[in-house]
Amino acid sequence: MNHDTLSVWYAERRVGTLWRGEDGRLMGFEYEEDWQRHGHAISNSLPFSQRTWPPETLTAHHWFGNLLPEEQARTALIRQLGIPDDDFSLLAAIGGDCAGALTILPPGHAPDSATLSSEDVVPFSQDKLHQWAAFKQRYTLFKETSTTAKPRLSLAGAQDKIPVVWLDEAFYLPRGTTASSHIIKFAVEGREQVIFNELYLNTLAALVGLDCPKTYVRYVDRYPLLIIERYDRQKEGDVFKRIHQEDLCQAMGISRTRKYQEHGGPTFADCIQALREICKPPARSLQQLLRWQIFNVLVGNSDGHAKNVSLLQNEKGKWRIAPAYDLVGTIVLGYDPRLAFSIGEQYNAMQLLTRDWQAFADACQLSYPFIKREIEHMRMRLSEHVDSTDIQHAVAEAGLPKNAWPRLQQQRHHIVKQCKKSAQW
Repeated sequence: MNHDTLSVWYAERRVGTLWRGEDGRLMGFEYEEDWQRHGHAISNSLPFSQRTWPPETLTAHHWFGNLLPEEQARTALIRQLGIPDDDFSLLAAIGGDCAGALTILPPGHAPDSATLSSEDVVPFSQDKLHQWAAFKQRYTLFKETSTTAKPRLSLAGAQDKIPVVWLDEAFYLPRGTTASSHIIKFAVEGREQVIFNELYLNTLAALVGLDCPKTYVRYVDRYPLLIIERYDRQKEGDVFKRIHQEDLCQAMGISRTRKYQEHGGPTFADCIQALREICKPPARSLQQLLRWQIFNVLVGNSDGHAKNVSLLQNEKGKWRIAPAYDLVGTIVLGYDPRLAFSIGEQYNAMQLLTRDWQAFADACQLSYPFIKREIEHMRMRLSEHVDSTDIQHAVAEAGLPKNAWPRLQQQRHHIVKQCKKSAQW
């Protein structure tokens, strides 16, 4: 077996080959001839006008590296797996269920059949779930000693999370390359409030008209879990079908280390222009992106960066913006308050002035009156729902315990304050 190549699959069709460069770290990629004749480009940064991307160009490496966990989640996983800290080794270990439709497997392996059987999933051990939720022995599930296929699960981002199949209130761990249906997010130790906050903001976003996946809270003993329905999966009969996606870092061919504007990443205007070029027709995707940014400003989500915007691809290869995700009130929770995308030259959402939005409009090649109408639209909807009976009922239905609602008061007050300020923009 060649340990320096991996096969990239889209369902049961082979897309191409990923390989490790001579330096042992960088990756190259080449489309399969048949896929290039009859398929569609898997990324806007990997078009069919070219077949091969050598490692030294970094283009393919950036795209596939963006599928992987980051920061402390990556460090913990590598330690548990006992593998070298490089992207190729990590994809070889956990590339079987990535974001989107692709599976990445060793040579000689193919994706599992498109049916879901009892052999494809196993009940998630309550003991392991408890250990993970209680901040102990995370990632031990990747070292199962069972003779069944080990999980091959990859999710980008820094937060601890795991893909699962969630059926009838029971969690199952997908085996091999079986597609998951939901994502479980775990609290950071000492910050369980982030779970309640994200549930609240995801629910609020849906109420004000921002496309957002369904989100729930459940408990393991006294520890809360956030459960998010995957927007890149679709239930068809007894199987979850993968839907292809890429985030804006992948679409623009840049490294995950440049997801923030201040770290050399794209501006919001760059993202607007990318959607104009990629999404056809672009109007609805552009409006969703703009409303997402305004929502982030008003609720205090300073972590809305380029990897937190994704695009979905249909079977004809056409792209549109994906639902919003990772909506967290980072400012209220005490994280870095500087916006991931500036408004004009201003990164502080609480110090915005009319001139900042005018500069923002100019950079995005949008009219300021249009931007102002969108701000007013979001301000009115948020003011209506921030503390309404509808939002209280919706989060309760999603599993928010009664004693958690008062703990969201600071978040609600922040939104009310920002909405009042926005009337002067």
